[in-house]
Amino acid sequence: MVDGVSAHDIEGLVQIRHGSPDKVSLIKALITHPCTWVCSTLILAVVIFAIVSPAWCPEVARCSAVHAETSVIYNACTASALGAVFLHELVCLCLTFKAARGAMHIIHNLKDTLIPSAFLCATFIVLFIENIVFVSETPWYANAMTAGDGDILDGEPVYTVFYLEWLINVPILMILAGKYALRRPMTEVARPLIVTNVYIILAWAVHFIPSLAGRMVTLTVTFLMYFWASYDMVQWVTKHRKGHPEAHLFGRPFLSIALIVIFGIYGFVFLCRQGGAISTVEERMFFMVMDASTKLLTSVAFAGLRSSQYHNMLLDMVVNTNTVFQRDLKQPAETTWGRGGS
Repeated sequence: MVDGVSAHDIEGLVQIRHGSPDKVSLIKALITHPCTWVCSTLILAVVIFAIVSPAWCPEVARCSAVHAETSVIYNACTASALGAVFLHELVCLCLTFKAARGAMHIIHNLKDTLIPSAFLCATFIVLFIENIVFVSETPWYANAMTAGDGDILDGEPVYTVFYLEWLINVPILMILAGKYALRRPMTEVARPLIVTNVYIILAWAVHFIPSLAGRMVTLTVTFLMYFWASYDMVQWVTKHRKGHPEAHLFGRPFLSIALIVIFGIYGFVFLCRQGGAISTVEERMFFMVMDASTKLLTSVAFAGLRSSQYHNMLLDMVVNTNTVFQRDLKQPAETTWGRGGS
């Protein structure tokens, strides 16, 4: 007791000033939990949708007319290819799991090598569904742009299904790049992931802001958030390189660097569409090709990582087995020599 203040009160003041360890750990656990990402993204998407209140494409004559100019044959072909890739990835995952199931309790972290394949299966099936949706007769999955009176972009289709696919698959790609390729903790992956989902929603909302000033402000915020998330992803690579100075940039860091560049290209095309430099059809074709290419690139990158990981695992097992075997040979010889010498 000091001047009427007990030790318990002083401890409480210190916890308020510096934060209780239990509360801090609870906050970190909430931030890194996938349910937090899903709920925050869903709430923000619903709020933004209610604010901008976009019209659906079938309700606007110009939107339906522009959409009718596009061909769905490319989406049908892409869906067929993605279906084959998904089945290949799924079969490989099932066979690998069946072969490794008996050794999971012996080999450390063997189960973690299967999780990226499961994530890749999820990305391929989501992308497959997206392309199947595009084959629909009516553009129920698109909204009509609201760019203001007299704007040449007013009433053109905005394919909301693209943005929904990104809200699902982009976080998966970032988890694969950060947690499973670079082995960064989820506390480092969480912030750029949430920031990325926020700027994806804002990029979609830009199409439905009739005020030019409002669009410019939203665009500025969107790209600032992209640079913020990209900076965090660069930090993943920097920290990984500090812990593994021998690591090559085209090894584990490659996927994170590639995603930063790819997201930047998406942003450039998005700006070109906002400025009227490219048409709706060209934007749609670009997004379709890049979506499929990015997932295939990720699959190829992890095929290489899995091969390297299995190779290192086998080397470790061989080294450990030889060490134990040599020790078993050496110990009887020493025992025999000791007995003879005595």
